[in-house]
Amino acid sequence: MKKKYIIIFLIILVVAGSLFYILNDASEEEEAVRSFYPDAKRVTLIKDINDDLYSSLYFPGVKRAYEVDGEVCAYVVSCVGYNGPIEVLAALDDDILIGIKVLSHEESPDYAEHIEYDYFLNRFKDLPINKYLNLVVLDKENPEDIIQVTGATISSQAVVNAVNAAIGSYMYRNNNIKMAKVPDVVPQETWQKDINSFAINWEGGSVRIDTEEIKEYEQVEMDVVLINTTGTETKMHVKGPTLRHVLEKEGIDLSEYAGIGVTGRDGYYTLIDREKLAVNDIILTWQVNRKNIKDEDKPVRLSVPLELGPYWVKMVTNIDLYKDISPKNIDKVHMFNPLTEDIEPYYYEYYGSKDKAFEVGKILRKFDEVDEKGFFTMAATDGLEKNETISLVRQRYFIKVEGDNAPMNISPNFKLGMNVKNMTHFSTTKDAVIFPEKMIEVVRTKSIEGNEGLLLEDVLLTAGMRWNEGIKFTAVSMDKEIDLSLEEMLNCYLIYKDGQASLYKDKEIMTDLIRIEKNET
Repeated sequence: MKKKYIIIFLIILVVAGSLFYILNDASEEEEAVRSFYPDAKRVTLIKDINDDLYSSLYFPGVKRAYEVDGEVCAYVVSCVGYNGPIEVLAALDDDILIGIKVLSHEESPDYAEHIEYDYFLNRFKDLPINKYLNLVVLDKENPEDIIQVTGATISSQAVVNAVNAAIGSYMYRNNNIKMAKVPDVVPQETWQKDINSFAINWEGGSVRIDTEEIKEYEQVEMDVVLINTTGTETKMHVKGPTLRHVLEKEGIDLSEYAGIGVTGRDGYYTLIDREKLAVNDIILTWQVNRKNIKDEDKPVRLSVPLELGPYWVKMVTNIDLYKDISPKNIDKVHMFNPLTEDIEPYYYEYYGSKDKAFEVGKILRKFDEVDEKGFFTMAATDGLEKNETISLVRQRYFIKVEGDNAPMNISPNFKLGMNVKNMTHFSTTKDAVIFPEKMIEVVRTKSIEGNEGLLLEDVLLTAGMRWNEGIKFTAVSMDKEIDLSLEEMLNCYLIYKDGQASLYKDKEIMTDLIRIEKNET
């Protein structure tokens, strides 16, 4: 009994400590805001500052803001720098940039420690905001010019991007002025100035490898075929060390990690899980067809022989090793149309085609719980399955539902051929969303009253739901719910017609199906 009380006491201490840390962190940020507005009577945090579609598309780096005495004028903005996000507080008032503070960053001291120094931060004081700031190398010729930190072009540009996003959001919200879009990653043309090294990061350490050092590792050469999701096949002879071998030299066992995240200089990202790592040699390719890769693909590109094109990341800048990735435990499978019927669509222009699309971030808000450590998984009729981090898909990420290859994921960082086309479903750790019109191509079917019925068991399994004996289910429609035993569920079919799903068991038992829920208890 005494041991039990000790455990409870320790749990209370951990919870209290975590709460103190969160509150303390938040209070420190508010204090930073107040330092720019010493006479302010009231400072209020606004978390959903980018709830507006225009703001989320044009200023995706804006994470939150503060209202100071009734006016929204302090913004916390993130932009990806050399090693990761740089979070900046930008304070504005009366159409003037008062100043900035770097709240956090993951930049290496070798590259960017000076972005936190006063001499750099002072360059952002008392500037007009009728124009965006412009990064310059040596001489300030115009009021909007910011001289970069020497040797840290990318980190300096990330700070400027963050401040410009704050300016754009401020001018739009307070003055109804629409300024140009500001990316939350440093643009590709800037990254191309640094094409000679990439970083591998893990908890407690990292290593940076340049384009000459990569040749010193044990090399692998093989003939491979790159298959893009457009169906295009490209035969190549590639050369480079395997990621596994490079990590072994650092004393790291890749098999101990749940997955890796790979980021390119253009902001493209993919996540490769443990199962794919186990069956693939991830080749850090520096030579293709016996020629060094082009500058536009440097420092290295991934070759993943058993996977489709979306995993073959070019111009790799960061490889992050993940110890923990939350497992899937799907307990709700939603129909896409009713889930999104009250979300305003966005007509996204992508490679010359302007089609109806939905912002993933707004879909995620429909779910009761979204685990930030989990995957956002997308699957296609051709068998492709692609994982992204939740943080990546919250903004600037869309599901196109009309036009060629729909449903399909699209984003400003996605080149055509790197998408998940003809999507059957997507999921977080708890919720899956299906497209019945595509799911019909990958599950068992049965002719029912002249329509093609999808076996519900296959639909749920394909979407990622798993269950044990004795489990029960609930089918939910617009106006009623029906409880189903496991045996009843196994004998149900889903019919999709005119954009609506119906449920059949010997006969139609539900129209306008919204979702199927798994009941654990």
